[in-house]
Parts: sequence; structure tokens; C-alpha cells
Amino acid sequence: MLHNRALFVYDAAMKQWIYQYKGLGDYRLHDAFQDLIAAQLQNARTLIAIPSESKHYDVRGFDPIQGLFGGLQLQPWLRKSPTAKPQAQKNRRERLQTPQSFTVLVPAAKLNQTKQITLVDDLYTTGRTLYHARDALVAAGFQGTVTAFTLIR
Repeated sequence: MLHNRALFVYDAAMKQWIYQYKGLGDYRLHDAFQDLIAAQLQNARTLIAIPSESKHYDVRGFDPIQGLFGGLQLQPWLRKSPTAKPQAQKNRRERLQTPQSFTVLVPAAKLNQTKQITLVDDLYTTGRTLYHARDALVAAGFQGTVTAFTLIR
């Protein structure tokens, strides 16, 4: 089981907000919740951003996770491989069947300099993305605790 904390419930208002921010690329929204996020994560030891595929960065012109959590020290220890279909276009069954797409970019010795990692992401739907990230870290040799923090669930 992966423990996740979220600031907001995925309701109509947050669905519209995330669409405006990510779907329409409205970067002006990136700091709307930074103070709340920083307060929630002030005691977190090691924060790892869930990366987007590079093609999404190319389309948006920004990384939405770096924007949301940009005031914090994020470790770029994961890379996401390209997938055939974006998560936002998948139904629940397709999301749950998504294969592992993360690669860990640092050796186990570096990972194990910390005992707790908090994965940070914008939206938790099925949890598949966060579980894949955690599984990649464990497969790479991380021996500590992995938790998650998302803006919305």
C-alpha cells in the first residue's frame, strides 16, 4: 500500500482548474497553491517529482509538476518513457493496465542516503503512476519508505 495525502478532492472545480492549467497550458495558475503545498511538505525529507513525458513539455512549454512544487527542492531522480496514449485519455481499466514507464536515474547508494521519499504529483486517480514510480525506486534498490503527496485526489 502507498500512503497518499492530497490537498483537494477531485470535484468539478478542481477538474476545471487542472484542465485550465495542464490542458490549456495556463502557467499563470502554477503558484495558486504553493503556500499550502509548502506548509504540507515542510517536514518531508526527499521530494521526487513525477516527471511528464518530454512530448508533453514540448506541447505545454512547461513542466506542470515543477510549476506546482517549484518552490521546493525536488529531486529529478525519475524519467518517464513515452507511452502510446496520455493518462488523461485513458479510462480506469486502461490506466490500471498501463505498463511500467519509469526509469530511476541515480544509483542505489544515492537513493539510500535518505530513508524516506515523498513522490509529488498533481492528480491521483487510480494511483497507477505513483505505484509505478514507487516500484521503480524499490527495484533500483531503495530500501526506505515511499509516500506520496498530490494536489488533488
